[in-house]
Amino acid sequence: MSFSFYVARRYSMATTRFNTVRLISRFASFVIGIAVCAFFVIQSVFSGLRDFGLSYTSSLDPDLKITAVDSVSFSFAEHQLMLLKNIVGVSEVSPVYVQEVVLRFKQQNKLISLLGVDDRFIDVFAITDQIPVGRWVSSTDDEILLGYGTAIDLGAGLYDYDGFVECMIPKSGVLNPLDPNPFHSRWATNVGLFQISEEIDYNYAFAPIRFVRALTKKDGDIYTELNVKISYGSDNKAIKKEVASLLGDSFLVVEKEALNPALYRMLQTERVAIYLILTLVLIIALFNVVGAVVMMVLDKRDELKTLHGIGMSFSALRKVFFFQGLLISGVGGLIGLFVGVVVVLAQSWGSFVLVPGTQLPYPVVFEVLNVGALFLIWSGLSVLAAWIASAVVRPRLFS
Repeated sequence: MSFSFYVARRYSMATTRFNTVRLISRFASFVIGIAVCAFFVIQSVFSGLRDFGLSYTSSLDPDLKITAVDSVSFSFAEHQLMLLKNIVGVSEVSPVYVQEVVLRFKQQNKLISLLGVDDRFIDVFAITDQIPVGRWVSSTDDEILLGYGTAIDLGAGLYDYDGFVECMIPKSGVLNPLDPNPFHSRWATNVGLFQISEEIDYNYAFAPIRFVRALTKKDGDIYTELNVKISYGSDNKAIKKEVASLLGDSFLVVEKEALNPALYRMLQTERVAIYLILTLVLIIALFNVVGAVVMMVLDKRDELKTLHGIGMSFSALRKVFFFQGLLISGVGGLIGLFVGVVVVLAQSWGSFVLVPGTQLPYPVVFEVLNVGALFLIWSGLSVLAAWIASAVVRPRLFS
């Protein structure tokens, strides 16, 4: 332990001639604690709101989406799917056949994207958590799962056997003007309603992939896309590179962020803006540290003359108050960070604070990234504030 740090520690614990100086130091430490606590809690709330929003806006965006480069659909055998799944870090691969269809229920029509899926789809997407009414489609029956918006537009209910949902697509080739029905069609029973977001609820529906293939007259292992789920904690970029190397140039492999780049850029911009605003608040709070250290220098001026008289250099004296500033901001910041972590974890586990007007718990996420960023910003600004405050120790102070 250096002598300067020893003196700074003693000054932090000792009383002063003026009680006001001690109160100013404690108040400065308290303000730093409040600022650090607020910094961490607000960042955790933003992370929670971001994840909560993405769970709806990008709920059908996989970690990796694979499509063909030169065609809408492609053939992909089951053993090839197993090769993809055997890649280290790949949790599941879900093949999907997407087809634009016209739904007809009684006298109502609606154009939607019908997703033909198998049982692996619910292992990639948590879609079953978004079905408040009914159930997921069975792969062996002619069933369809509608969104709330589509069901409202069509006036379709659940298990309405008096009025099945008709799925229609135009017949390919040259149309025969004498053909009374220019569409291929199949009938399906609506077995549930999902509610994800307005865009998805009004424009998408789910059916067994066998049903969609039969509707489109496609045979074999024909798909329009493959959705890949990556295990938590895996290196997404490395897995993407390995998948692309396995599939070759005829397939396009896209990460989740690239599927909706505008949204992720907006979220990143908001994150940076919040960091800048909170950093400004922290800078303002650290002004109190500068004031507290300057007041301490003035209070201890006679003792500093004595220390200088027995051989302590001006640089060593500056270090005393440099460490003094670090102790004020350090103690307050650590206490504030501890309180912030407790608040975030308590909300994550206990859901004490609800979104106004709802029964939804206010979303928060504890992220190590937020802790690391806060520590770097707080420590860097604390060092700067302590250095500025210690510069008040000059030779003319003892004249």
